[in-house]
Amino acid sequence: LTFVFWEPVRHTLAARWISDGNWSHGWLIPIFSLYFLYTHRESLMRSVPNPTLWGVPILMASLGVFFWSAWWARMAYPQALMIVPTIIGLVLLMGGWNVLKVVWFPVVFLALAVPLPHRTYFELTTPLRILASKASAAILPVLIPGLHTDAQAVVIDYIRPGMPPGQLNVEEACSGMRLLMAFVTLGIAIAYLGDRPVWQRVVLVAACLPIALFCNIVRVTTTGYLSISGHRDLAQGTAHQLLGLAMLVLALGLFSLLGYVLSHLFVEAKGEE
Repeated sequence: LTFVFWEPVRHTLAARWISDGNWSHGWLIPIFSLYFLYTHRESLMRSVPNPTLWGVPILMASLGVFFWSAWWARMAYPQALMIVPTIIGLVLLMGGWNVLKVVWFPVVFLALAVPLPHRTYFELTTPLRILASKASAAILPVLIPGLHTDAQAVVIDYIRPGMPPGQLNVEEACSGMRLLMAFVTLGIAIAYLGDRPVWQRVVLVAACLPIALFCNIVRVTTTGYLSISGHRDLAQGTAHQLLGLAMLVLALGLFSLLGYVLSHLFVEAKGEE
């Protein structure tokens, strides 16, 4: 299996983690998975192995999809993704359902490390860029009196008294997809490790999307404000990258605030003595 998956891991996973900043967090996901296993090591040691042949069809189906995508369909994404069901099949074949109940999440979590195909990723970023441009076009006139904006797809046309008309273009890097993927990965990890009821974990994971979108709108609006107000040097280069890091801090702060609210939403009532 190491021989079979060596090329997908090297070319599809590691290469994208190194060259594509949108997936640079991929290196951390296997480390997280190992940490998840470590935190549940006692449950894993108590699990009585009960190998089952159900692992055989899962293993064969996973390898079948792998070779189909490698030789016939020529698609890299399914090849790398098949690592996850292959491991599940091996766990069932060697440890059975008792072991799978303990390790299923660390194994499935590995799927977040598989980069999406370039075309799919671009199709997902387009609506996010449009959302960010429309939201920023609505907010900027509130921050800059006299400003008139009009959002056309990913381009914001603006007119300010005393200045020539201008345009702001929400680039693909500012779609928020990078922040969304990294924050969803981190949010799922925090929700899994936290000692919370299942419904609170579901709420935390579901909140990752709106929090990431909100933070990206703040980032795009701030960049637009700096550009229009004459501080274009702060809207690009190192300053722009630092702004992106600040949005991650903001997202983590909002996520922590939501966790605090959920923890104090209900108060356990004490019975009368």
